[in-house]
Amino acid sequence: MKRILLCLSLAFSLSLFGANYTKAQRLNDMHKMASGMEMIQKGFLYRCPDGSCFKKGADKILKVVKTLETQEVKDFLPIHQKYAYKFGEKSAKMIALYANDLKDSVAHKDQADVLEDYNQMLRQCASCHLRLRQ
Repeated sequence: MKRILLCLSLAFSLSLFGANYTKAQRLNDMHKMASGMEMIQKGFLYRCPDGSCFKKGADKILKVVKTLETQEVKDFLPIHQKYAYKFGEKSAKMIALYANDLKDSVAHKDQADVLEDYNQMLRQCASCHLRLRQ
C-alpha cells in the first residue's frame, strides 16, 4: 500500500513539474505574459495614477515566469536548437528581474524608470522569440 501511495505521489509531482507540459499550456502561458505586458502598456496609455495596472501586469508576468521555471521545455525545440532553452531560461530570469524592478519603480512613483523596465522586459521577450522562433 505504501508503495502504491509513493508511486502515485511521484507521478503527481512529475505532472506538476513539467512531465506533461503541453504545447497548448506553453501557448497559454505565453498569452498570459502578453496580457501582462498589455496591462502595463495600457497603464502608460490610459494614465494609471495609482499604479495598480502596472503592478497587476508585473504580477501576472512573474506568476508565469515562476510556472515556467518548473517546466521542461527542451522537448519543444528542434534538434539544431537543442541548447537554446538555456537562452530562454536566462531571458525568463531577466524578465523577472525587470518585473520586480518595475514594481519597485511604481512604489517610488518613478514613471521614467517604470517605462525603462517595461522596455527592457519587451526587449527580453522579443530577443527570445526572435531566436527561438527564427
